[in-house]
Amino acid sequence: MKRLFVTLAVLLFATMGTIMMARDVVYLKNGSIIKGSVIEVIPNGSVKIQTQDGSLFVFDMNEVDRIVNEEKTQNEEKSQNKEQEYDSGDYLKSGFRGFIDLGFHGGFGDAEDNLLLMPSFTAGYQVNRFFFIGAGCAPTLTLYDNEYYDEFETGFLLPIYGAIRFDFVNAKVSPFLDTRVGYSVTDDCRGLYAYLGVGCRIKKLSLAAGYTYQRKELSDYYYDEHLDFGFAGLRVGFEF
Repeated sequence: MKRLFVTLAVLLFATMGTIMMARDVVYLKNGSIIKGSVIEVIPNGSVKIQTQDGSLFVFDMNEVDRIVNEEKTQNEEKSQNKEQEYDSGDYLKSGFRGFIDLGFHGGFGDAEDNLLLMPSFTAGYQVNRFFFIGAGCAPTLTLYDNEYYDEFETGFLLPIYGAIRFDFVNAKVSPFLDTRVGYSVTDDCRGLYAYLGVGCRIKKLSLAAGYTYQRKELSDYYYDEHLDFGFAGLRVGFEF
């Protein structure tokens, strides 16, 4: 039993010594590379390193290009790789960016008792980590109260717009400002369209609250008027 204990102890210390020996690397100016454990470094003097086989080398510092700790270097590389992986998944970069979202909006004022179910599709270019510019469309189903017939009716809007978006914090959780300005082109409603919303992005998902403005142009041979409608609501989106 004693012999077994001694054998295990020797193996353990030998293994630990081998691991410790492989931590330091001395690069010489002549191209040679010495791996082992640096025992002594004298600034402007010499460096002493012991290799795994027990050999001891002493080099003048004028011969040394650099001394590197392998374990520290590997840890730094792993840390950098993790940061790069994190950046690629959670941070915005220049290039193509698109959004799909769905909005639920209720009218007020002249648009009281009017509801909008408004999906939208936006695509464009992420100029930098904070600024996006693009264009899109929002095919919208409307539900409104026809007071003349005392019943609810449906309609269809199709705003086509330009979009600008600001992400205030370049992180996986970021508040943002969303602005859209365009024109609705269907017979049910033609006129200026605008949207202003604020929200929060969590990686690829977003939730925003905002105000939608829609003008309805009323044109005839005898007059040229318009109606202004306002809506407030929520939008839930996904980006790609």
